[in-house]
Amino acid sequence: MFLLVSCGTKNKQGNDKVPYSQLKKEKKEESIGINQDMIEVNKDVIEKYIVRHKWEMTVTETGLYYMIYQQNDGLKVDSGDEVEFSFKTSLLNGDVLYDSESTGNRKMVIDKNQDESGLNEGLKLMKKGEKAYFILPPHLAFGVAGDSYRIPPYSVLVYDIEVVDIKHNSEAVDDNIVL
Repeated sequence: MFLLVSCGTKNKQGNDKVPYSQLKKEKKEESIGINQDMIEVNKDVIEKYIVRHKWEMTVTETGLYYMIYQQNDGLKVDSGDEVEFSFKTSLLNGDVLYDSESTGNRKMVIDKNQDESGLNEGLKLMKKGEKAYFILPPHLAFGVAGDSYRIPPYSVLVYDIEVVDIKHNSEAVDDNIVL
């Protein structure tokens, strides 16, 4: 019986080995398909959330949804700046995960925070004193793992942000300058 089963497991080339490159390609294509499906599901859920709240949001090429609901002519956020902001982070169901009232304002150096690339992107659209809503799909927030505390895996996050202060990075060095 064992011989019959083992003989039946050979691939089309007549041997029982599948090249690693072929397995890798097949798994990569499968993973891409799953990720594309998840992006579409998240997009649908986000768009329904936006309609329910009657927000007029813009979506970037990366998939960040944003709406600056209080604008002004303050200093603009730029890459390398240290930005202080008040915030409320919640799930689409309204559960508040983090906020300034319980943790204080956040400070981050723009484009140096690896956890939430969508937050970096959104803050660069703002000026000091402005308020905005951001909706970050998982690939722009904490992704597959969540934050291992309050943010569950694969979570879409809603941020309510106010830029409180901006400190320009005066120590930035142009990469093209040879020292």
